[in-house]
Amino acid sequence: MKLLELKIEHVELDGWESEQLTFGDDITQLYGPNGCGKTPVIHSIAYAMGYPVKFREDILRNCKSVVLKASHEENIIVFKRELSSSFNVECNVYDEIIGDDSENNKVFYSEKDLSVYLFDLLGLSTAALTSLKNLPTFPYVSTLLPLFYVDQDSGYTSAYKAQSNFIKDQYAEMVRMSIGVIAKNSYEKKKDLIENKKELGLIDSEIVSTENFIETLILQRKGSLLSKIDVEDRLQKLKDRLDELNSNQDTSYSTNSAIQTLINEKLSEKNSTDSKIRDLRERINGFGKIKDEIEIEINTLSLNEEAKRVFSSFDEICSNRGCQLFLSSSESYGKNLLYLKDQTKDLDRNLGYQKERLDEFCINFDNIEGEIKKLKINLSEEQSGGTAQNLVNTISELTRSIIDLQREKEIVGRLELEEKKYNRFISKREQLHNTIASLDDRNSTVDLKQLKFRTDFKKQITEWLDVLSTKNVSRNINIDSDFNILFGTEKLSQLSGSTLLRVILAIKAAFFDIYISSELSAFEFLIFDTPKQHDIETEHFAAFIDKLKTTVSNKRAQIIFSTTEYHYEPKENDVEWIPSFPGTEQNMFLGIIPKIKVK
Repeated sequence: MKLLELKIEHVELDGWESEQLTFGDDITQLYGPNGCGKTPVIHSIAYAMGYPVKFREDILRNCKSVVLKASHEENIIVFKRELSSSFNVECNVYDEIIGDDSENNKVFYSEKDLSVYLFDLLGLSTAALTSLKNLPTFPYVSTLLPLFYVDQDSGYTSAYKAQSNFIKDQYAEMVRMSIGVIAKNSYEKKKDLIENKKELGLIDSEIVSTENFIETLILQRKGSLLSKIDVEDRLQKLKDRLDELNSNQDTSYSTNSAIQTLINEKLSEKNSTDSKIRDLRERINGFGKIKDEIEIEINTLSLNEEAKRVFSSFDEICSNRGCQLFLSSSESYGKNLLYLKDQTKDLDRNLGYQKERLDEFCINFDNIEGEIKKLKINLSEEQSGGTAQNLVNTISELTRSIIDLQREKEIVGRLELEEKKYNRFISKREQLHNTIASLDDRNSTVDLKQLKFRTDFKKQITEWLDVLSTKNVSRNINIDSDFNILFGTEKLSQLSGSTLLRVILAIKAAFFDIYISSELSAFEFLIFDTPKQHDIETEHFAAFIDKLKTTVSNKRAQIIFSTTEYHYEPKENDVEWIPSFPGTEQNMFLGIIPKIKVK
């Protein structure tokens, strides 16, 4: 989810409001002196999404509500939350192409209900976790958002600081939830396993159905290789040629030019199609080799499993009836075998699909050659003494081509949507495979995805510590299965002052760096409320922000931060918010917008 716009609305006519604030695609900087109202604006972003925030009395007295506009995939999400002691959030979700639809408005009167709705919308797990009292409980916005939102008051004191802790191993559970790893303390593990297997079956069906539909759409294109932009470009050129024929008195020249344009485009399409045919033939041959290699891998796994059975039969090795020496290898065998069989099924479907595509491209190649031959005959007849019939034929050919391209434009647009949906299904299936393997693996504490994250996390923390010129902190970093970080022999709680601030900034940036590089898209923003900049040199903080800029550039991710002393010079895709309302001593971010009097 990416942030688009923010607006704080006033109470009655003389209340305070903000300007319509638009977020930058990369960096949004709130710059102003202490006391100008940066923190209430930063707080209002999280508040709009259901996060608990305590505003000062003057804010509650003069401001009515917060409106936050965001986007997620093809949807626009608009949050509107009243500034009051009671929980009241209005949420409107609509397609960004179709536009606003008031029928989708939902009102939530508890953070739990909003959290369940929002997490489901963002594709996050809403499964029951275990509370500190060993009862079922659920993740809230207020438990997950601290990974992406650093509060000025307490956010710079630890790697994770939530308003309340009521979930067992809450920090570990929130990290697991955000990176798509199965919960550590799932309250209903067996139920989750059954539901995930059921969901996997549905996802497999959706993948097959989407693949078939994509194949149908591609077949309808009859071997065309044009992108949406290419189709629109050719369509416009043909329309221009048709207009030229209808308006130009020199019909012979216009007809020759139009026919030659069609011939050139057909020749270009022929060359592209010929190249694709050769590529498909090579790919089909390669599929056969890949399938043979997968079959060899499956046979190797089976041999290893058989060898395990032989070894486990020896009393010297497994003397106990409940011996679990080879337990992990058996679980690994099952997971790998399931994965390889899925690959084989995908390969068989892909092979059949590629053969169909090859047939279509061959047919299309012959049709293009026929069309080129026909156009050349028309051109020859026109050059030898144009007739009115040739003009009619040319207009007819242009019209037919325009109709074909308009139809192809619609197909390409739908194809793009289906391919995005297909990629989401593939990603979800991989996540479900990992989840099912973790749920089945009751006696193992190792999860490959979690292990990879910890390895990457350690590497990224080291890099960000160097960016911030952090001294007196060991680079011998260890991260346990609950994501607690040890710097040599020092815990995070043993650090203080400038060192602690730099380490917290490094941890937050490292986590976000990994997160946005993994195609996860729940929260695609990282918010820093004003850090204590007297604890860090300006040049070091500048290096930190510049590195963040490089990190989020060309990615669907944002950095939002407020600052008092350091001033970042906005670059492309960056936005700066500054206070613009006159105050008693300085300009403020909130104030009264003059109302135009109606005469």
